[in-house]
Formats: sequence, C-alpha cells, structure tokens
Amino acid sequence: MKPFQTHRQQISILRARGLTINNGSTAMRIFVRENYYNVINGYKDLFLVKNKNGQVVSPETYIQNTTLEEIYSLFTFDRELRNLYLKYLLIFENSMKSKISYRFSEKFKEPHAYLLFKNYSNSNLNQVLNLIAIISNKIKQRSSEKNNNSIKHYLTVHGNVPLWVLVNDLTLGNISNFYQAIDDSLKDKIAKDFSLQYKREYGATYQIPKESIVDVLKIANLIRNLCAHEERLYNFKLHHQTRARHNSQLLSIPVNLLDGRLFTMLALLKLVLPKKEHKELKVSLEELFNSYQNKFSTWIYVKFLDTKRLSFFAQQPFMDCSTSQVDCQSEKIL
Repeated sequence: MKPFQTHRQQISILRARGLTINNGSTAMRIFVRENYYNVINGYKDLFLVKNKNGQVVSPETYIQNTTLEEIYSLFTFDRELRNLYLKYLLIFENSMKSKISYRFSEKFKEPHAYLLFKNYSNSNLNQVLNLIAIISNKIKQRSSEKNNNSIKHYLTVHGNVPLWVLVNDLTLGNISNFYQAIDDSLKDKIAKDFSLQYKREYGATYQIPKESIVDVLKIANLIRNLCAHEERLYNFKLHHQTRARHNSQLLSIPVNLLDGRLFTMLALLKLVLPKKEHKELKVSLEELFNSYQNKFSTWIYVKFLDTKRLSFFAQQPFMDCSTSQVDCQSEKIL
C-alpha cells in the first residue's frame, strides 16, 4: 500500500521527477479542489519520458520543460470534452427512447407488453430474460418509493405503466439491450425512422441498417458512462471494433478513420442526430480545440493530433457533405 503523502510532499515528488511547478500555492489549490490522483495519475502519460518501445521509463521522469499547467489543461480540456459529448449523447438517447417506445407500443398493445417473453426475439434467451428482470425490478423499486413519481402514479391511477413513461427510467444500456432483444422487423422499423431523417436532411439514398444502430448504441453507452462518471475520455479506444467497413461505406469515409476512437462516435452520430445538432457538435469541438491550442507546448499539441487520439479536424470535412462523397473528406482542415 502506498503511504499517504501531503500535498506539499506530492509537489516535491513531482518536482524531483522533472515536472515544472511555477507556483506551489496554485498547485496545492488544484490538488485540494480536483484530487491529486485524478489530475496527475489520470493525465500524466502524454508528458512522461518513454523508451524506444513506447514504455514509460522507471523511475518516472517528465519530458523536459513539462509544466503542471499543461497537465491540468489536459485535465480541464477532457472535462469540457466529456460535457460536450454528453450533451449530444443525451439528445440521441432521448430520440432512441422515443422511437423504441412508440414502435414497440404500436405493435404490442397489451398492458405491460414489455414484460412478456413472446414479444421479443427468441435468438438470445438470456438477454431477453435479463432485460425483463431489469424492467420488472425497476417498476417494483420506483413504485415502492415514498415520494411520488411517474411510474408510481401510472400504476396507482391506471393500473399499468406505458413503455413511453417507463423508458425515462431506463438507462441507455437498458435501451441498447432492449433494441437488441426485439425482433428484426421492429429493429428495421426503428432504423428506418432514423433513415428517413438522414435521407431528408442529407439527401442520402440508402437505408441505415439495424446493425449500424446497434453499433451507435454500444459505443454511445460506453462513452456516456465515461462522461457521467468523469473518467478519462480524450484517448478513448474501443476494445471490440464496430462494423467499421460497413459503416465506412454508409458514411463514405475511409475505413481506417473508424478505428474505435472518439472520431468513430462523432461519425456515427451523424446517422442518428438531426443535422443541426450534429453540426453544432462539430463546431463546438473545433472551438474547444482552438481554445486550448495555446495552453500546450507546440510539440505536445501536435502529438495530441498526430497520434489520432484527438485528430478530429484533420479528418472531418465529410461532415458537411450533403451528398456523402468520399472525396468530400480529402481536403484537410488542419
């Protein structure tokens, strides 16, 4: 177990490792407010000396002239990045809940139809049973609370809880599982709802398949959880890749850009967000990058982009292409 260190001791250790700390009082205020572990352990990797194999040298040593201000800037940048992504993921989440509740209730009109096994696909028994158990527990939990809520109200007044009310208490992970558990005809209907919007706003001529909606849900759920729990986002990378080749053809962008990093989420959100909101997200990301450009030494900022951890804008002009042609993205912003 690592021994407790005071903030003064932590500052001394960092200075001994080569980190420039110009103002000890400012450093202490940062650690008191944000937690030393969250700032330093969460964001030091980009600034540490590494060997020829890319591994951090031991003992840890900071690259010459690295400042605490740079590490803290990366920390605050990541916080703003999370808040920005979360804003637009919530827009997608609400839209997904609306479409699922409408289409499912349109097809299955009996009370509590979502608790009936027969109303789901039988391709994954465990997934369906787990989903029904989660929904049942959610209704039981909310209905037993002392304070009034929408689920308790509908059970008391109407004797059942419509899905369009229930979805507001389900997580995006629950919704992702719900979509995967319903039959293919319903999946296709919901995918078509997104397709109609996409065709209308971008002039596209093709249908968004259910597989792409599954991809969006899976990565959106992971990133939403990272954002909600203030975990590191800037170097996000999927462990299991989405159907990159299929989505590459759908979006008409090179497959190597859909490598499971944050750009993949930005690209896939084009399929499910209104064009206005997706453009706002892109512009806001560009403004965020520009606002932090002068807070890092030049080589760190270049490394920031060239590692493709955050290289959105060297790869993004396709986002403004209404015809979705491959050559639309060939012109570089940076």
